[in-house]
Amino acid sequence: MNYRLFLFFSALLIASTTIAQSESPAIYDPAIALDPFEIRLKFENSVPLEEEQAVLREQSEWSAWSSEHPSWRSVMNASTRLPHRAFGPALEVPGNNLTEKAASFVANDLAAFGIEFDGEWTIQNSTGRHQWAFANQSIEGIRVEGGNIITKWWNDQLVMWGADWFRDVEIPTGEQLSLMAIEEAASAGLELDEWSAPQLDIVRLVALPGVQGTQEWHLVQTIFINGRVGAIPRRYETWVDVHSGELLMRQNRVVHIDGRVSMPASDSKPERVVKRMGLDSPAEAMVISGVIKSTINEMYPYEASIEMPLPMLFLPIPGGSVTTDIDGSFISTASGSEFTVVDLSGSWSTVYTGGNTPQVGVQFEDGYNDVNLDALGNVKERSAYRSVTLIHEHMKSYMPNFNGLDFSLTTNIDVEGECNAFYDGISVNFYDTGGGCNPTSLIADVVWHEYGHGINDYYYNSLGAGFNNGAMNEGYADLWAMSLGDIAEIGKGFYTDNEDGIRKYDADPKVYPEDLVGEVHADGEIICGAWYDTHLLMGGDWDATMELFIDAYPGLQATVQNGNEGQAYTDVLIDVLQADDDDGDLSNGTPNAAAIVEGFDLHGISVFSYAEIDHSPVEFAPAEEVLLIEAETEIVFPYNLYFDAVRLWYQTEAGGEWTEVEMENEEGSSTFTASIPAQEEGSVVAYYMGITDDFGGIAAVTPFASANAPYPNLPNFVLVGVEPILVNDSDEYSDFGGWTTGLPGVDDATTGIWEESIPVGSYAEVNDPSTIVAPTSDHTIGLAGYAFITGLNPGVNDGIGANDVDAGKTTLVSPIIDLTAFEDPIMTYWRWYANAPASGANPASDWWQVEISNDGGSNWQYLENTLQQDISWRRMAFRVSDVIEPTDSFQMRFIASDSTTLGEYLDGGSLIEAALDDIVLYDLTQTQSITEAQKSQVSGYPNPTLSEATTSGWMPGSTVRVFSATSGQLVHEARANGSGQSRLPAQLWASGLYKVTGWNTTGASDQWTLEVLK
Repeated sequence: MNYRLFLFFSALLIASTTIAQSESPAIYDPAIALDPFEIRLKFENSVPLEEEQAVLREQSEWSAWSSEHPSWRSVMNASTRLPHRAFGPALEVPGNNLTEKAASFVANDLAAFGIEFDGEWTIQNSTGRHQWAFANQSIEGIRVEGGNIITKWWNDQLVMWGADWFRDVEIPTGEQLSLMAIEEAASAGLELDEWSAPQLDIVRLVALPGVQGTQEWHLVQTIFINGRVGAIPRRYETWVDVHSGELLMRQNRVVHIDGRVSMPASDSKPERVVKRMGLDSPAEAMVISGVIKSTINEMYPYEASIEMPLPMLFLPIPGGSVTTDIDGSFISTASGSEFTVVDLSGSWSTVYTGGNTPQVGVQFEDGYNDVNLDALGNVKERSAYRSVTLIHEHMKSYMPNFNGLDFSLTTNIDVEGECNAFYDGISVNFYDTGGGCNPTSLIADVVWHEYGHGINDYYYNSLGAGFNNGAMNEGYADLWAMSLGDIAEIGKGFYTDNEDGIRKYDADPKVYPEDLVGEVHADGEIICGAWYDTHLLMGGDWDATMELFIDAYPGLQATVQNGNEGQAYTDVLIDVLQADDDDGDLSNGTPNAAAIVEGFDLHGISVFSYAEIDHSPVEFAPAEEVLLIEAETEIVFPYNLYFDAVRLWYQTEAGGEWTEVEMENEEGSSTFTASIPAQEEGSVVAYYMGITDDFGGIAAVTPFASANAPYPNLPNFVLVGVEPILVNDSDEYSDFGGWTTGLPGVDDATTGIWEESIPVGSYAEVNDPSTIVAPTSDHTIGLAGYAFITGLNPGVNDGIGANDVDAGKTTLVSPIIDLTAFEDPIMTYWRWYANAPASGANPASDWWQVEISNDGGSNWQYLENTLQQDISWRRMAFRVSDVIEPTDSFQMRFIASDSTTLGEYLDGGSLIEAALDDIVLYDLTQTQSITEAQKSQVSGYPNPTLSEATTSGWMPGSTVRVFSATSGQLVHEARANGSGQSRLPAQLWASGLYKVTGWNTTGASDQWTLEVLK
């Protein structure tokens, strides 16, 4: 490394930042504490939304595996499309030890998921009731970032596994940058007052969303950039692409208490008892023994100093060196009168001030010596020494077999600066009075917090991992301190002008994701608060809480990068529930599940309900008949602990109020039903369903995201008492006339322009239907039908960004439609929209817009304006008079866009696909007698059949489903074409009777029976 040239480059980056404040802040302001030089990895969200979980489970290898293990549940990883966490009743796995068992599980079970691994396993069996086996993914000796297998064992049986494993890793090739160029890229934009030599670390492979929507692999050099801003040290871990020089990630690995932000004071907070440690322990005479005491600050700087024992202190007594115990007591083998020099150094802490360790000469006599060492340094030095020792002993009481921190840690007092404290990987450091702040060495829980960072750091290192997530690091450092002091507030007495702390956990809870702000101390309050509220709900017994904490601690939840707190927090909850489990079967609950679930839910952290509502949408209904909505669901642990009801929400007028109805259920049944009052003809009823819980949450919303504000997904629509009048299916019917695909001079998209074609579609992963982005077929016919699409993909496996909408918008415009000839027109269309596929960059940042006009396009108003995707064919329906006055100049236009924001990741580019099909105008049904309406309108031929059958009489564009009359299983689903016909591929079915169901031309539910012969 050319260090001299590096310093020359560094000298060009001169600036300073001030981190101290002259007075304590009155409100919590995370923006003050944000590091302006931090760059977060632009990873894709690896944990998909709850509504996407069901799709991933059903369309991946998990479906087959879980059918063999029906009580197991999973949280899927969107990046790998594999189970990130799977858990259930204990499974027997062959093998004589944990390593053999883990390897056997991979070979026998995970091979079906496309995973192969024959490398080394890291085993952890020293803490808690569970044992763990971990494996890291590497290619040609290069570590794959985020690639790992995790297994958890109870009584030698498997109770949890996760496979964040990349199956298509590509090592980028090409000319690599020089070391100097990499150093310059790593330092770009940094403004440090003092620079130190950079340090090279490992090379790794990192997957990021690419410009074409696929995963792009980067070969990354890790380099640490070291220096100071003012008195605050900086040690930035930096990832630089060795080919392009792109700076992918930069994070300061020096962690600190940060007194620049604080919670408001609270007069109502009760004081909490602080445990004292240390008793005088007289020993027999004739040997040198006794107790070492000194005046210290036990907890806070505003409290009077008191005499207390100095624990675990080295006493180099000639002829009998000894170390005091936790109570400051000692018994030496030496006798007689002995003089020695005692340093402020012990088993777990060695104090330095200005590079020097305080010392004092001590005269020991035969027998019991009650020694006061107020001359050994000052009260700041002695208080910090004692606090470091107590937190180490506290940690060892719960993790006696962890030896990674069993050494005397450098404890620096009065380092340059003010209003802070920090841990830098090899020492804990505390500031003196200044800037309106007290010495942080005098605040016991601040010392405990900093040492807590050391526990996190060294413990994860012992597992071959890094404690990467800053929020988890800060939250767990707080928890270590709180569990020792039995306190709910961190840093009381931080400021000279009041006794307030800097973080408090008995105030209003921080909630995920609303309170996630991107500042690690603030975000850490979410997970620490969840632990603290669980602690209180379990009765306030720290031993019981820490038993769960220690068992969950090895779960590698904190290995995720900053910004992926949602995954980390959910992983913690799963591991805590398993830590509480006493029979190896999480599916039947745990002793403290109710308290754990509530404690975490108070902070917005919950395990996906796993409940899925099975429902066939009602599309049409006759007028003046009650609408019966039926669904099925099964409520499983842990959701059954706080299940409230299955509910239906419906709306009878566009823009109107939603009516909420609790669905009825017979005890022991999985079927739920609700009724919507009879509606007049021409009505459009919108509805969706969901499951509510005791905390006011809603899950399993069907259709997914229909309850999301401010951009809900489309609900289901029921059209009442109507029949089709005009149809455009891009195949047989174009009743509206010609459509305009693209507006030159107005649109500016460079690719993905609207066109009318037979869709080819696109998959993110070759031949994997679960990764679909663009539709592979139209809505009407299927593989041979036409639709309006935003660009024809060259091939289904040619990449999901090969011809998506890029760098602007594209518009599809309908012809002008005369609505005055119709009594009460209803317009419907089926649309497809993707703006946040699992592998897409900048997800959910671009709009799907539908506008309507009644003056031939002179003025437009929004019908749809949303960021919510739905990567499937979904129907939109609206009664025209509910949203705009019907005229002879009605028109619609459909806009898909890819916005560009220079400077953002990939300049703001996203993966955008849209499609439109089966645009149908309905009007009121012509009057029929009751007898005619009740007759079946559906027929078919041939019947019986040896091959195909064609049915007719269906409502055009409606869903036709075929069920086995014997088993009731759905065997086929299709759409009626514009003539109301549907072709049935009966040659694929076994012989027997089949019920063909749907809605006939009157809008009534109808069915027809087909017999298949072989």
